[in-house]
Amino acid sequence: MYQALYRKYRPKSFDDVVGQDVIIKTLTNAIQNDKVSHAYLFTGPRGTGKTSIAKIYAKILNCEHLENLKPCEKCTSCVQINNNQNIDVIEIDAASNNGVDEIREIRNKIGLVPSNSKYKIYIIDEVHMLTNQAFNALLKTLEEPPSHIIFIFATTEPHKIPRTILSRCQRFDFKKISNKHIVERLKHIAEIENIKITEEALNEIAVLADGGLRDSIGMLDQAVSYSNEEITLKDIHDINGTVDQEEIRALLKAIFDKNMVTILEKIEEYEEQGKNIVKIAQEMIDELKNIILYRNVPNFFEEKTEFYENVKDNVNNTQIYCYIHSLSELVGNMKNSSNNKILLEIELIKMITEETNSVPIQEQVSVKQTPEKIKETPTKEQEEVKEKSVEKSSTPKEITPKKIDFSSVLSEEAMQSLNELKKIRINNSLVAVSQKNRNAFKEKLEDLKELLMDPDYSKLISLLFDGELKVISDKNMIFVYKTNLLAEAFNLELLSLEKVFLEKFKEQYRLIAVDEEEWNTIKTEYNKNKNNYQYQEETIDVPKIFATTSNNVAKKNMIDELFDSFVEYEEK
Repeated sequence: MYQALYRKYRPKSFDDVVGQDVIIKTLTNAIQNDKVSHAYLFTGPRGTGKTSIAKIYAKILNCEHLENLKPCEKCTSCVQINNNQNIDVIEIDAASNNGVDEIREIRNKIGLVPSNSKYKIYIIDEVHMLTNQAFNALLKTLEEPPSHIIFIFATTEPHKIPRTILSRCQRFDFKKISNKHIVERLKHIAEIENIKITEEALNEIAVLADGGLRDSIGMLDQAVSYSNEEITLKDIHDINGTVDQEEIRALLKAIFDKNMVTILEKIEEYEEQGKNIVKIAQEMIDELKNIILYRNVPNFFEEKTEFYENVKDNVNNTQIYCYIHSLSELVGNMKNSSNNKILLEIELIKMITEETNSVPIQEQVSVKQTPEKIKETPTKEQEEVKEKSVEKSSTPKEITPKKIDFSSVLSEEAMQSLNELKKIRINNSLVAVSQKNRNAFKEKLEDLKELLMDPDYSKLISLLFDGELKVISDKNMIFVYKTNLLAEAFNLELLSLEKVFLEKFKEQYRLIAVDEEEWNTIKTEYNKNKNNYQYQEETIDVPKIFATTSNNVAKKNMIDELFDSFVEYEEK
């Protein structure tokens, strides 16, 4: 049976380990100086050698014929460990054995001496998955273990481990493997396996692996299956759904030139080719970063790049920083979305249509262009004008957010009904709060983003996604907004929003919105009296609140004003 390359070339001694020199030196010195600890914690990204080093360390500690801190690979202990048959080296996957009963079983067995080894060693992988009760059961054992017991914990998320456990372990933080070391290791494997691969393909694998050596070897294994001849850069892009650097630069050039047609055509092409939209967005961020670096530290690059030279006058640094920030947020949102293509299209359209606060490079006045003006001595009148200007600018004017009068939209009676409705829906949303349902429905909400491109729905859906779904209980939901203005705008559009939900999800939902200040008060009250909440029947005639035509006209004008003038301020 074929053995995967990452298993075949898993390190069997410290000499085979790549990129963790400090950790190797510390562990070998501990053995030499007879200062072996009873508990270790190995933390770091996946594929950086945590479990491999744990097994090698266990092998060295139990080897019967150790020479120069290298396991002999021939004694009973070494052979059994290599074949996963050593009953004194116990590997436990905490992801599937995370309960208190499993830990109690370990605690009951640690008193037994090793069968044919010096130490009984427990290697617990993904230890952060243990429950709090399991950690508590482990605590006493970890504090005072028998002399023949050693624990080695491995995790990618050390922040989830209780401090009481952390304080009883020697912690080793594994770093990402450098691209240089990954390429060297892949070349070594390629030579042994007689794999033909180009230098560009090796470098691309190293970049995509993001410091994970196991991931890079797995990628090489996949490329071998994909390509019948020499593995090229194109093969790596095909396998991972990425595109080459020139394609990313062409997309960025279209953004800088505000060429909407080219942008949408390219994204459509990526979708048809099955490209990974998330990785394309990440590659755009990397290339934007390179543009900034080239402008500020040109010597960092070995040779001049024509693309970086050509874009210097098309976009300024502030705009690039804005692009990087927007795309970084987009990548985070994509992880929970089912339609990344639409998200990328919308984000790029926003990037090229929204005005930035920066001054375009063409409009900036160069000092070299007007040296004679700088050297001119100002007149007395100019000095007086300058002093008045400085005095005026030094006293900041008080500004307040532009206000919108909601009384023009609803009558006093309608406002009272809306506030009563708000109380009932908040109460009913909190009766049976479900975090699981909330997370599931937030994924369903992503489908509504398709309507952002529809002029009939764009403002409504944009308003919806300016807030966050915080609570869902049965068919009642609470959305939270940063400002009261947005929350009230949401509530005024209740009927329209609920109609969209009904059309899209085929169920009738009852929605309500609050601002962050009110939400904090609601949370505090709920935590004090959560057991006192009971379902209330909703008897208010919601359509009647927004019944009159004049009110609907006023509401529409107010919503339009909200979107068109939200960032305007009025001076006092």
